[in-house]
Amino acid sequence: MLAILLLSAAAVAAPPVFDDDQLSGSWSESVNTNATCSGERRLTRMQLSDDHQRLAIFNDRTWTSKLGVTNHFAATVTAETEHSLTIVYDNETRHNSTGKLVEWQIVFVAPGVFRWRETSWVEGRVNGVVGIRCSP
Repeated sequence: MLAILLLSAAAVAAPPVFDDDQLSGSWSESVNTNATCSGERRLTRMQLSDDHQRLAIFNDRTWTSKLGVTNHFAATVTAETEHSLTIVYDNETRHNSTGKLVEWQIVFVAPGVFRWRETSWVEGRVNGVVGIRCSP
């Protein structure tokens, strides 16, 4: 009986697993009120590895970011919840206020909507980028 209770408690205490279906489709990000999914916007696809250890982000065009000029990004997943992934980008050089490499969370706040936040920020704070699913 004790073994069953311990196993049940362990199952309840296990962290939720991220459902990678939340990543499906083409996405666009916006920081203003312009049409997010218009043909002028860069579209992104995201793919989580089967073991949930890596996240690949593919853009439909090359662009310049703080990580360089590219059309794709790769990251190591350091944590996951039911609705978020915490990642460190490959080739990351930015450091937070404590000197650690910047970690980002992509948080799915509603079906087809995500927000980005740096993990060292106060809980609940996000940046100005809103991700919108443009197609399934």
